[in-house]
Amino acid sequence: MYGARSLPLGIVASVLALAAISACAPVAGPAVRHADYPSADLPQRAHSLYVQGSGGDRLAVDLYLPRRAANERVPTLVVSSRYGRRGEVKVHFANEWTQRGYALVVFDSVGSGASSGVREAELSDTEIADVGAISRWAASQGWSNGAVVLMGLSYSADTADLGTTLGDPAIRAAIVRSAESDPYRHLFFPGGVANAMMRDLWGSAVAGKDRSVACIADAAACAGMVHIGPVDGDEDYAKARTALRDHLANARLDTDLLGVTYADDPLPGRNFSIASMGTVARADAVRKARVPAQVWGSWLDAGTAQSALERFALSKGVPVEVRITAASHGAYAGADPFKPQPQPPVPSVQRQFDLLADFADRALSGAATRAIRYAILGTDVWRQTPVWPPVGIEPRRFYLGESDLRGDAGASEIVVSYKVDFNATTGSANRWTANNGVIPDYAGWPGRNASLARFTSAPFTQDFELAGAPRIALTLSSTHEDGAVFAYLAVQRPDGRLVYLTEGMLRVLHRRVREEDGGALQRSFRRADVQPMVPGEMARIVFDAFPVAARIGAGDRLVLLLAGADRDTFARYPTTGDPIWSLDVGGADASFIDIPLRPWSSGAAGETQGL
Repeated sequence: MYGARSLPLGIVASVLALAAISACAPVAGPAVRHADYPSADLPQRAHSLYVQGSGGDRLAVDLYLPRRAANERVPTLVVSSRYGRRGEVKVHFANEWTQRGYALVVFDSVGSGASSGVREAELSDTEIADVGAISRWAASQGWSNGAVVLMGLSYSADTADLGTTLGDPAIRAAIVRSAESDPYRHLFFPGGVANAMMRDLWGSAVAGKDRSVACIADAAACAGMVHIGPVDGDEDYAKARTALRDHLANARLDTDLLGVTYADDPLPGRNFSIASMGTVARADAVRKARVPAQVWGSWLDAGTAQSALERFALSKGVPVEVRITAASHGAYAGADPFKPQPQPPVPSVQRQFDLLADFADRALSGAATRAIRYAILGTDVWRQTPVWPPVGIEPRRFYLGESDLRGDAGASEIVVSYKVDFNATTGSANRWTANNGVIPDYAGWPGRNASLARFTSAPFTQDFELAGAPRIALTLSSTHEDGAVFAYLAVQRPDGRLVYLTEGMLRVLHRRVREEDGGALQRSFRRADVQPMVPGEMARIVFDAFPVAARIGAGDRLVLLLAGADRDTFARYPTTGDPIWSLDVGGADASFIDIPLRPWSSGAAGETQGL
């Protein structure tokens, strides 16, 4: 298991910058080369005050009002901030929203910033109920027309998304950017593999901000902490420092998750799990409340694209508009691995605001729709589809050979041996560090100081669109009962350059598949379904990579790389020992990968240039 001391300086710098603004905006560090941001200019705050939360806590609220006639009533955007409302507001287009005629309310969530109370967990029932309490408060004010749009980016997007499950009449729409609708599978335990980097660095960073012991000890220190914004009349920080004393009893995710392996493992001393904290676990409430949502993700940002697609699927008839980019966390910089860095974001930041505002206007007028718009890596093309995967996509099977990917399985069994190299890493600028503000960049991947099993296809003879989640099915044995399998899909260009597309992983004790529902793997990650490997015995291990869309050109080759570790990001399995795998690449149980493809067609139905 890897702690902060073993991680690259760029990641550490990125996480420490949480104290300055927010985890949802890119931060200065070696991996950040190009970034575009909303205007740093903010409208003047109308008020800063305490409002009572759902459990009686005092929640620190900042209010920004548009210019309006004396009796004019306006809709309100509500943002729940985990990192401090004075920093959070800087990434939410405050000037643009107020100029468009919206009021903006940003408040510190319970047990954070200048709000009182104790956080029993992240995304707790109290924290989400407070979203409803502040929404009702805003809807009741004299400047309000009674309509609230929840809005968020990163953590605040999680709370906005969960706010759509409350069924509160004031909540009419939600804007959800770079969220995880299942925190277990999409961020902290993808494939059941512990994301030790995110757990340790994010958990310790927010714990330090919550407590802010220097401010508690000396009021003079508070002024330098942007996340502790005093309300009007509290210029001496007396009320804020009282709130901070509450925070000393906050739960800590970095320590809580040390005892979690399974999706149903309760957090220490509590009767709920991290898997219960997302909208996936509250799908019935999403469908019942029927709140329209615009949901943004990226193919290169942790599991946010999968999160957005699952959010679309679970909502069934509810108006949900999904936009999946090839960009960094928050879409401040481009991250298409086919293109050199630095890259501007597509859409541009200003265009992003136009799309957000257009959705809010349409949702409040009852004109929101259901659609998925997605960028295709390696192109400037976006497509639109009402279903996922898109119509015409079919899985094409590639069998693993000794070092190749082929169309047919060999008649006889061949066993390929691989010794797990725990030096394998995707580096310090990958899709997972993106959540800490680093721009994903796989240009130097894979490094030459670690070995991975590699399988390469013949060149494609025509252009294809890949759109969906590749499925990996391996027949292998291991010398150990525990372990993790990492599968990376890449394109090898005609010039030999390797371009990262996506990845998937599975801790092998989670290998039991309950059923396949319409082609989808139903894996619970629950304790009752644990299935350790029997050393030396062949087992079938099937899992999906994260979804992606890319153009595979004539002359390109697909490359599958397998590893047993990602040193700088994920926990080590097993904790000791050096496993050796035996991989079956022939015969009836041959290993394979299914790639979702359709012939490329530019100008195809559903293509959108307006993004």
